[in-house]
Amino acid sequence: MDTNAFGRAHAERLIDRIAAALPLEERPGADGGPFMALRNIADGTDAGHLRLWAVGGPGRHDRLVHFRLVGGPVDTHLLFLFGRADSAVPHFHGQVVQFGPDACVYNADLIPRLDAVDWPDYFREVYGPITKAYWRVATDTRNVCSMAPANPAISVYLSPWSIAAGRPATREELERVWPSIEAYVDQAVALGSTLSCAGPGPAALRERDHRHMEIFHGDQLDPRAWKGVYRVVGEDVGRRVKQILGTPLY
Repeated sequence: MDTNAFGRAHAERLIDRIAAALPLEERPGADGGPFMALRNIADGTDAGHLRLWAVGGPGRHDRLVHFRLVGGPVDTHLLFLFGRADSAVPHFHGQVVQFGPDACVYNADLIPRLDAVDWPDYFREVYGPITKAYWRVATDTRNVCSMAPANPAISVYLSPWSIAAGRPATREELERVWPSIEAYVDQAVALGSTLSCAGPGPAALRERDHRHMEIFHGDQLDPRAWKGVYRVVGEDVGRRVKQILGTPLY
């Protein structure tokens, strides 16, 4: 691997960390490769992939998705570890976008499945253990993620513990915040078996999750990002990616 491709290396580090902790079964594409191989509509060159794993075992995780999009100098890695739709297990959401040998943006969060007013104990249980990891990076003024979020319209569908560099950051900063991102992954994994707050019931959780993910992956919430996807791989393929992101396996 190109040693300058640090965005890809960091995404693969998270995948390896999750694979070491959870029973993953990759769903291959028709040719035995990634679930979706992506091609640039302009010239047919490699534009990345979408890899999909089912999470087995007795826990309450559904699937792991790695969406990689390559468009010119921009190499985007989006990672989701989804809790099951009928559970309150939060979705881990991580992203690294590299656009230069030393330039990137990144984010990580545990997307809440319940609301804080009705379920305050859920927020204490889910986010209490990662509060120190959050403060370690958010109070360090060297980090771009210590600033206000770049897009509060998106932030409202995430959690207040979201770690996000909405402005250009460096490889050095990403390395500095990486232990906190790994702490988020570890908490997301652990909650699949330890979360005690059951929420309002499976049917209500599944219905809320469907509405949440429909908004979160909608064109209206982040039109610039999705237009960028469509520009590289075409709108039909881009909408198929969104469908996979929003469709539980279980």
